[in-house]
Amino acid sequence: MAYVSLYRRYRPNEFSSMIGQQHIIRTLRNQIMTGAISHAYLFTGSRGTGKTTTAKIFARAINCLNVKEDGSPCGECMICKALADSSNMDIIEMDAASNNGVDEIRYLLEKVKFAPSVGRYKVYIIDEVHMLSPQAFNALLKTLEEPPEHVVFILATTEVQKILPTVLSRCQRFDFRLVPTQETAGLLARIFDELKTPYDKEALTAIAEAGEGCVRDSLSLAEMCMSYCGDKVTYAGVLEVLGASSPEAVLDMTACILAGDVDGSLKRIEETTKEGKSVKVLAGDIAKTLRNLLYCRNCNNANKILNMPRELFAKTNDLAMTYDNTKLLRCLEIICSVDGDLRYGSNARLVLEAAVVKACDEYCSIDAQGVLMRLKNLEAKIAAGQIVATTPAQSDSVRHTMSMDTSEKMLVYLLNTLKKRGMLVEYAYFSKLNKEQLEIKDNCLVIKAVSQGQKDSIAFYLTEYESILREAYRDLARIVVEVEIKEDETKQNIENVKNVFGADKVNITNGGSNNG
Repeated sequence: MAYVSLYRRYRPNEFSSMIGQQHIIRTLRNQIMTGAISHAYLFTGSRGTGKTTTAKIFARAINCLNVKEDGSPCGECMICKALADSSNMDIIEMDAASNNGVDEIRYLLEKVKFAPSVGRYKVYIIDEVHMLSPQAFNALLKTLEEPPEHVVFILATTEVQKILPTVLSRCQRFDFRLVPTQETAGLLARIFDELKTPYDKEALTAIAEAGEGCVRDSLSLAEMCMSYCGDKVTYAGVLEVLGASSPEAVLDMTACILAGDVDGSLKRIEETTKEGKSVKVLAGDIAKTLRNLLYCRNCNNANKILNMPRELFAKTNDLAMTYDNTKLLRCLEIICSVDGDLRYGSNARLVLEAAVVKACDEYCSIDAQGVLMRLKNLEAKIAAGQIVATTPAQSDSVRHTMSMDTSEKMLVYLLNTLKKRGMLVEYAYFSKLNKEQLEIKDNCLVIKAVSQGQKDSIAFYLTEYESILREAYRDLARIVVEVEIKEDETKQNIENVKNVFGADKVNITNGGSNNG
């Protein structure tokens, strides 16, 4: 008997065997059970996600005499057996990639008027329908809108954006999703168990990830790995088939990049390329490792998501805790930004090496906004006198880092910062201050209050919004702002009250209550 590829051998014959498209299967099953069958369907999505397979199952199910509970055809009735024969004329498949002219569509439409030979419906499955010419689409339109009652059209495409709006409006559209890695790995495990082929769990995850949501690609890759590995499909064997570098080696290279070790990073690229590894694959491996570091740093159940070998996960987790998200994201952005150049450039290795050196350079890791902020603050950095600020726990003063020539400039800067930050209430309050109330003293700005009420207001604003103000000043050249209250109005207020009401009418207690 001729050998049959895995993706053909294990193509589902019923809905229960399909993975990743439950939202579509449920809708179609309900339509089958209720008999609410539309005249035209459009199945769209990436390759290998089950569009044609679903179309074939659906075509047999709407003709089946004894549909199963899940909406699948029984496979046992007279009609199911007749439709299983490749010579049947009730389910007609057409490849629009090679039959995209108007003549082919006209020939197809001439057959539409004939009733089905055995079933209830005659089903036309047109694959890669986006390849039809405009004339062919126009020839199909009228019949697609009002076909005979016994005809159902199922159009399948990977490029729905190329379908004419007039065609889209006449179809029920179903979007097929990429199949999650864990569901694909589970399918591979069931197949390997049935074939009695030993495997490493991590190997199946690696195969499923390489398939990138395409079940057919994953099955084809699994078949290659079975042939390469022989007795047992191992993680190392899968990496060899993929042309990928050892995860430990890639993690080591990533650690060098994050540490800014240009020499170590370039040496490891040299070692990897000498082994014949693809530069594009290597760049993808580095990006994937950086992504794994972000998972380790931010997710409590990271290894359940990544499904890595225990020792490798431990090393990855240790490295992740060494750097913050900003550093990891910036390096990931740099590596991912060269994808187009790696694909179409004449010297992929040169492109990757330049990206790695850039990621190693701490100055290149500063984002554009940070660079602009630093350029804007060059004038402030010229000024002398840089003091490290401290903030007392219980104090009426809030210190930040700053270096200014005069108190007037300091006030202007403070107001501009508050306005840019949208802190309009604070801006309105501090705009009432005048330069006489500000003084530069020992490289600190002193804001002088003229009353107890103003003292309380200053303390409130600078304490309540301290974190926001610190954020506003974070990119400046070591500025110190100190708020000091110089005057107490309590005694003067008491004298004013006595003058108005009479000294004999007012009795002041230690608790501040008025008994008069």
